[in-house]
Amino acid sequence: MWPLRSMLFIPAHKLDWTRRVQRFSPDSVVLDLEDAVPPADKIPARAIAREAIGLLHAMGIPAFVRINSLDQGGLEDAVAVATEGFSGVMLPKGRTPDEVRQLDVALAYAEGKAGLSQRSVAIMALPETAEGLWAARDLAAASPRVKGVIGIVGGPVIGDVARAAGFRPTVEGTEQLYLASKMVLDSRAGGALFPMSSIIGTALDDHDLVRRLCVRAKSLGFTGAVLIHPSHVAIANEVFTPEKAEVDYFKGLVEAMRAAEAAGSGAVTYRGQMVDYAMLPIAEEILREARRRGVLAD
Repeated sequence: MWPLRSMLFIPAHKLDWTRRVQRFSPDSVVLDLEDAVPPADKIPARAIAREAIGLLHAMGIPAFVRINSLDQGGLEDAVAVATEGFSGVMLPKGRTPDEVRQLDVALAYAEGKAGLSQRSVAIMALPETAEGLWAARDLAAASPRVKGVIGIVGGPVIGDVARAAGFRPTVEGTEQLYLASKMVLDSRAGGALFPMSSIIGTALDDHDLVRRLCVRAKSLGFTGAVLIHPSHVAIANEVFTPEKAEVDYFKGLVEAMRAAEAAGSGAVTYRGQMVDYAMLPIAEEILREARRRGVLAD
């Protein structure tokens, strides 16, 4: 399943939206029990989310659930929605490693109750407070369930992270680069190898800006994008799929290195540059993803 190029938010109580999502081909869906559901509807929405997970499972689409923060019923959310096809939880406003560990325990209980394989439900950590942003590496390391930390790569609209960090977002995004890069590094340093970018702060029909933000996110090291509108899915899927030119370059690099190795050398000049074994892991990672996405034949 990993890496995921796209995670599309759907309000958890909008079952009709879930029924229509397959046409947009998201790599995964996040059923939102937090910001997208009115307070009076949050508890009834749990049962709807559980039904939606079943629908997504039948479509072959991994289903995540953004639970409420732990002090607002998040643990109860996680247990209530657990059913076949439940792939992961997005933990909003994560502040401390202890919260991640509490969620880990709740998910173990939920897996047992629902008959799911142990440790089959992943966690994506979404730090949105100054404390959580500072502690992102510890959030990532708090449980082997954590697959990635989510960082903001956005346009000129103030959200939770901007308020917490005190910056004023712009289209250029210079003010966001430190935090975005920190989320990538903290995620990987904590053993969560699939940091995701949350693409926010754009007009829904500004597909050019969405593309630019996805490209920026990829260049910073994020492996995919969390999206709020279905029309953005195809853009993210394209950007986070290895390009043919990139695949050709790294395929040739691997071949050149193997030839050099056979000749007793650990380095070689390739396309005018000196390359050595340090380049192989990233090259092979990109080629694996290219094969998975059908860009490169086996």
